[in-house]
Amino acid sequence: MRSDQNGLALLAGLFLAAVSIPSARTHPAHAKPVNYPFVVGFERFHGSLDDEAYLAEGGFILLNELNCVACHAPPEGIAGQFSGIVATALEGVASRLAPLELEIFIRNPRFAKRDTTMPSLFAGPDRDLEEVAALRSWLGTLTKEIPAHPIGDIERGRVLYHRIGCVACHAPEAGYRPPGVPDRAEIEMVGLASVPMNLADLYDLNALTDFLLHPNEHRPSGRMPDFGLSVTDASDLSAYLKAGPDLALPDDLTEALTAESPPADAALVARGRELFLTKQCHACHAMPGEAGGRRAMPSSKPLANLDPAATGGCFSERPVGGLVPFYGLDLVQRRALAAALKRLAERSALDPAREIDWRMKQLNCYACHERAGIGGPETSREVYFGFSGEEAIKLGRDGHLPPTLDSIGQRLDLGQLERLLSGPAHPAPSRPHLLVPMPVFRREAVAPFPLLFRRVDSEGKP
Repeated sequence: MRSDQNGLALLAGLFLAAVSIPSARTHPAHAKPVNYPFVVGFERFHGSLDDEAYLAEGGFILLNELNCVACHAPPEGIAGQFSGIVATALEGVASRLAPLELEIFIRNPRFAKRDTTMPSLFAGPDRDLEEVAALRSWLGTLTKEIPAHPIGDIERGRVLYHRIGCVACHAPEAGYRPPGVPDRAEIEMVGLASVPMNLADLYDLNALTDFLLHPNEHRPSGRMPDFGLSVTDASDLSAYLKAGPDLALPDDLTEALTAESPPADAALVARGRELFLTKQCHACHAMPGEAGGRRAMPSSKPLANLDPAATGGCFSERPVGGLVPFYGLDLVQRRALAAALKRLAERSALDPAREIDWRMKQLNCYACHERAGIGGPETSREVYFGFSGEEAIKLGRDGHLPPTLDSIGQRLDLGQLERLLSGPAHPAPSRPHLLVPMPVFRREAVAPFPLLFRRVDSEGKP
């Protein structure tokens, strides 16, 4: 694991019995972020390996998850592997983020969220602040009424966060001791990188609750599934996530960002909408307000024509400017992407077993489930998966951990697999003794799995 991820491993401390409102130092929403785009499937399985071929496989994941394929078309024969992602839905964005926060995301999203996969188009030397103001003005018109949700219970949210599976992906709170853990038992530090949650600081309490209730609507990529939370549970979780001290900007920076902002007149708003298209923002985000959400077709060089040895363009260590996006890639990611581009011509269609692995890494299914000896909860996180009662405790690890997916295609038919993965929105639990619910994913994100599981497992393969 890369050295600048060490801060993430410190988030789960040994043990403290105190129960209090978490501080900025210990709260999981304030986990120290890495200083490069965070892609969980790459981090866990490919980010620390020197083997060139295996690193290249991680590079293929980055090509998809960083949405390189939104601008650079993959070879036709393997295009199905690289569907890319649809970035956060912008409908109602002005009801979730304040004007200042919108401007920060436009200027340089890595300032608001250092580990974001969203590149910057305005961090270069040629940045045009009038264009930033126009985009902010247009995005500021994208409002949406958010229902008023109750203010939750911080302490109950704290317990929920650590018992219903959130810590399979996200960092536990340092010092938190799950119920039932003996006082003398040592709680290990987590070793694997955790998915950051910086946006919990930027959303207000009501907007955060609404996001937790409808994550599949906010995040079309499907990388954050729907856990079927009740309004009470979502309110309690958001109250806990907002309980850490706010991350405030320095006064001089706030003044600089808000000074002399042009009025949001109709012409400025129209200019912002035009820039959203000319800057190719709709390569990643669906175009708000249009049926089907128009998105741009790949318009830059095909992947096969990119130079793996390049150090400029998207690979640049500093913003270039113009229409070249700046990702802030670290050395390992650049090596992995270069290795993938070198092997692009050799890339073949995935057999069903490899495709299952490929898709499970993208959606981070391995955070909870093991298949073919890969993945499953990190040992140090197992303590946070709660038991529902004495009968569950008698089952041992099967009584509180999500099941292995080995042979699931034999155990369940197509209809059962589809319902389990993508709906209904609040399905009856398939294992009612587990406190960790099986989340529901966007249908588009998991549609291939049922047939893949059935095909592989019916042939007796892992």
